[in-house]
Amino acid sequence: MGFLDWIRRSPDHPLILVSNREPFVHHRTPGGEIRVEAPAGGLTSALQPLMAACGGTWVAWGSGSADFDVTDGADSLLVPPDRPSYRLRRLRLTPAEVQGYYVEAANRALWPLCHSQLARFVYDAADWLCYRQVNERFAAAVMAEARGASATCWVHDYHLGLVSGMLRRVRGLFVHQFWHIPWPSPDILRVLPQARTLIQGLLGNHLLGFQTVSDTRNFFAGVRRFVREAVVEPSRGLVRYRGRRTVVRNFPISIDVASFERLSRSAETAMVARRVRLEALPGDGQLLLGVDRVDYTKGIPRRFEAISRLLEDHPELLGRIALLQVAVPSRTDVPEYAAYEQEVVDLATQVNARFGRAGWVPIRLERHVLDQATLSAYYRAADVCIVSPLQDGMNLVAKEFVACQEGRFGVLVLSRFAGAAREMREALPINPYDIGATAEMLYRAICLPAAERTRRLAALRRRLTRNTLQDWMDDIFAEVASLRPGA
Repeated sequence: MGFLDWIRRSPDHPLILVSNREPFVHHRTPGGEIRVEAPAGGLTSALQPLMAACGGTWVAWGSGSADFDVTDGADSLLVPPDRPSYRLRRLRLTPAEVQGYYVEAANRALWPLCHSQLARFVYDAADWLCYRQVNERFAAAVMAEARGASATCWVHDYHLGLVSGMLRRVRGLFVHQFWHIPWPSPDILRVLPQARTLIQGLLGNHLLGFQTVSDTRNFFAGVRRFVREAVVEPSRGLVRYRGRRTVVRNFPISIDVASFERLSRSAETAMVARRVRLEALPGDGQLLLGVDRVDYTKGIPRRFEAISRLLEDHPELLGRIALLQVAVPSRTDVPEYAAYEQEVVDLATQVNARFGRAGWVPIRLERHVLDQATLSAYYRAADVCIVSPLQDGMNLVAKEFVACQEGRFGVLVLSRFAGAAREMREALPINPYDIGATAEMLYRAICLPAAERTRRLAALRRRLTRNTLQDWMDDIFAEVASLRPGA
C-alpha cells in the first residue's frame, strides 16, 4: 500500500510530522514587512508536498524573526501560504535552548559522532540535559496535538533522538522515525556517554527507518552492546525491549525525479547552463561540478587537493578543465563550520594561484544557495559531477545530477562512503581519503569514451526512475499500514 492509499484508509489516524526545521519561515525585513520563505532543498522541501496532500500537523522549531507575529494563540498557523491545507505548530526556543540543544548537542556531538569524525566531537553533560529538555517539549507538543485521540506521529532525524521514547506509552499513538544520517558502529558510538539513553529513546518507535543496510546492522550491534537486556532479531528486523517491539528497516531516500527532469528540459535551463559553462570554462574542455553544504563531512578540501594532483600529473589539462564548486554556507553559528569554510576558501585560492592563467582558474567557488531551477542548469552544464563525502547518510546531489542528465553524457564520480553508492553502482567509485587515486579516477572520468558514458548513465537513470521520493514514502507508509492495527 502506497502513501496515498494509507491516507484514504486512515482518516481516523491524522499525521503529526515532527522535525527540527520548519517548512515555512517568516522573516521581518529591515523595512518592517513580513516575508515568508520556504527553505530550499533538504528535508523540509521533500516532505512539504506530503503534508500538503494529507493535511495534519507539522511540529517544528519556529526559527524566523517574525514567526510568532503570524501565529495564533496556540503558536500555530495554516500553511502553505497560497493554499492552506495543514497546520504548522511552532515551538518557541530560547537562545540558550538553541545553543545547548541545536548547536552543541545535535551539531557538535551527534553530527560528528554519526559521521565518524571523532576529532570534532564535543560533548558536555549540560548540553545533553538541554537536548533532553527540548525533546520533552517536542513530545509535549505532539501529545497536545493528538489530544488523546488516535494519530500517527512521524519523527525526523538526529535532533529528536529522545522524542519517540517519550511518546511510546501514549495511548492510540503510532510512532515512527526516520534517521537521515549514518548510524555509527558501536566502537564509535561508545564515545557518547549517553549512548544507552539515545538507543533507548529510538526503541520507543514502533517503526525505525535508516538509509542503508549498514546503518541497520550498526544499530542492531549498538543495541546488543549498550542495551543488553533487549532481544535483537536482525533476520526479522526486530528488537524487543521492555515488552515493546521496534521494527527496524532501511528505506533509502530519493528525490522527486520528475520535477528535476522537467526543469532540466526547459529552454531557460538550457540558456542558464550555457552561461554557467562559458563563465567557468571559456574554452573547450570538460566542466567538473561539486555541490555541497560547507560541512566537514563533505570532503571539499580533499576534492581540491585531488584537482591539484590531477593538474600536476596531467599538465595537458591546464585550461581544459575546471571545477565549479557550489559551496552553500551552513551552520555558521557552530565554530567548526566557520573555520572549515575559511579552509575551503583558502585552499581554492592556493590552487588557483598555482595553476591559474589569464582568463582561467581551475576552481571556481560559488558560496551561495541555488534554487532548484538554477541548480538543474548547473547539473545540465556539467560533464562530470564529483560527490566525495567522507561519510554521508545518502547524498541526494548524486541522484539530482543523474536526473538532470537526460540526453547528456555526464559521468558521476561517487565516494564509497556515501549511502547512495550502494544503489548507484555504475558511478566511478572513489575513496576520498586517497588523493592520488581520486585524481586518477577524475582523469578516467574526463577521458571516458562516449559509449561507456552513455551505458553507465542509462543504467543509473533506469534505477533512479524506479526509486523516487514517492516510492520512498510509499515504502515507509506501507510498512506503517502493516504494523498499525486498524490502519
